Formats: sequence, structure tokens, C-alpha cells
Amino acid sequence: MIRLEDVCKVFAGAQGPVEAVKHVHLTIESGEIFGIIGFSGAGKSTLLRCINLLERPTSGRVLFDDTDITQLSEAEVRAVRRRIGMIFQQFNLFNSRTVFGNVAFPLAGRGLSKNEVAARVAELLELVGLSGREGDYPSQLSGGQKQRVAIARALASDPDVLLCDEATSALDPQTTQSILQLLRELNRKLGLTIVLITHEMQVIKEICHHVAVMENGAVVEQGDVFSVFANPQQAVTRNFMEMTSHVAGFRRLLKDKSPLLELKPGQCILSFRYLERNVCSALVSYLSRTYDVDLNIIFGNVEMIDGHPLGGLIVIAEGREKSIRDCIDYLENIHVGVEVLLNA
Repeated sequence: MIRLEDVCKVFAGAQGPVEAVKHVHLTIESGEIFGIIGFSGAGKSTLLRCINLLERPTSGRVLFDDTDITQLSEAEVRAVRRRIGMIFQQFNLFNSRTVFGNVAFPLAGRGLSKNEVAARVAELLELVGLSGREGDYPSQLSGGQKQRVAIARALASDPDVLLCDEATSALDPQTTQSILQLLRELNRKLGLTIVLITHEMQVIKEICHHVAVMENGAVVEQGDVFSVFANPQQAVTRNFMEMTSHVAGFRRLLKDKSPLLELKPGQCILSFRYLERNVCSALVSYLSRTYDVDLNIIFGNVEMIDGHPLGGLIVIAEGREKSIRDCIDYLENIHVGVEVLLNA
């Protein structure tokens, strides 16, 4: 549905030109949830705004249903934008309007009667779980409810695509989960294509089908979520993984010189990282029985992504050096990533 071809965006800066987006190539299929992740300043918000030409690319092409919208007139671009809804981190609601007034706003000038507008607003509020709140003002709503109003407003023009600019960053974890669940339902029920940007790994893992990782304005890695995060190729992707994985806990213990990491002779600390969807789920007991090695799990996190386990373990391994080496060889042969983190 959306294709970016060699998209660049350059801003004028006090010290000279600033390349916010550098030679980005992306393909976003119809009906998928596509995530763009990066740390602050990576260029992801600018890239998102290039999709609906809120920021016009300095060079490159933006194709929407095979039409290069960078070549369209302003009137034609406005027509395309009606097919692209957008929600933001800070909700961007009109505080002086009720929930009804906010959701109805995009319907103005569409030639609809008052009854038709009221019916459409009621339908949208039911869809996002806010039936009966038409007369409330934004000040009377929680953050999650405000974002639901913003989603209803973005859906008012019946778009094919929903762009989400850090849509959950201002929300607490529980509310974030409810909004992600709503987006997943909208994707499934309406066939809505969703493009979301975030700096939160859990958001990507939770609902995205494909992901692009950005750094310094460039897309440095992309693919299906499981493949990218099971076997990250770039340092920035590995950093994101470590922030939400067992490795982060190990690094903290190592920095704090925890007694847990004081090894005895014949011990070492190993990290197991699942790299394939069909990884054996009984590794620890199998290795202990087969190679006569004691394995003490000190950290671990395994989560399901696309129905398959992703994560790993950190263990203290104790046994003969050859036995531990045989364990490592076996794991590598079945495509489990192994790293020796610490030796006695």
C-alpha cells in the first residue's frame, strides 16, 4: 500500500543542513501493522510525516497505491490525506469541544445531515469503547480515554491507513496495553493498515508484523519482528533488545559486583539466545542429563512473538571444561545463540 523510495528530508540548521531522513526505502503492505523504532532524534517522526506529506521529502518518492503522491497538486494531496488518519502522543484534542464535537470535526463539510453525523459519531465511539461519553469534555477524561477519542476522530473519514506518532508514550503500562489491544482489533476488524513509531520495544513486540529500526535518520535494519529481534545485526537493535531482556539484568549485577556472580573453579556464565522459531523448550534439563553439566538459571525471559518463543537464559554452568564445550557446540548446531559472559 505504501512504498518509500530513496526518501530524504533535509532541514536548514544554524550550523548548516540537517539530514533528518537519509535514503529510506520501505514497503508497507496493505492490512499489516508496521513499526518504526528508534531512539530520540533517530528521524522516525519526520519519516512518518513524510508518508502523508505533512513534511515534503527533499528527494525521493512516496507511493500510495502505486501513485507517487509527491507529484500531486495540493488539492490531490488533501484527497489522499483523507485516506490516512493520524494520532499523536499528546492526543491533540480540542479542549473547548465535547467528545462528540472532537469526533465530528473531520466530518464537517462532507454534506452529511445532522442525523448522519450523529450516527457516525455513535458508531465510532462504540468501536473505541466510549459509548455514552459524547457530552464529556477532554478535561473529564483519562489519558487512555483521550487517546480513544483521538483514534475515533482519526477513523471518522474511514481511512485505509492509520499513522501513530508515539501514540502510547504518554500512557501508563496498563493503559498502553488497552490501546494496543484496540489497535490490534481495528487492524483485524477493519483491515486497517497501521504504521506506528515508538521508542518502546514492548510496543513493537506486542502488535507489529514488521519493523524498521532507525538510527541517525537511516533505516539500518528491517524485516519481520521475530527475525529482526531474534538475530539483530546492528548495535542499535541489540541495544533495544538488551534494554528489555535478561542481559540487562546481568549487566546490572556485573556493574554492582554482585556476590551471585562470584564464580568457583569449573564455573562459567553462559547466555542462551533463541534464534529460530522451533527452538527446543527443554534445553536445561536435556543439557544437564546429556553432558553432565549443572546449569543454574540466574536470569531468563521468554515471550511469545507471532506464536513462537523469543528470548533466552543466562545460566551458571558447572562441569568439566570439555563437557561445557560440548554443550556450546550442541547449542550452536541447533541454532541457539551462545555467548560466554564470564569465566571463573
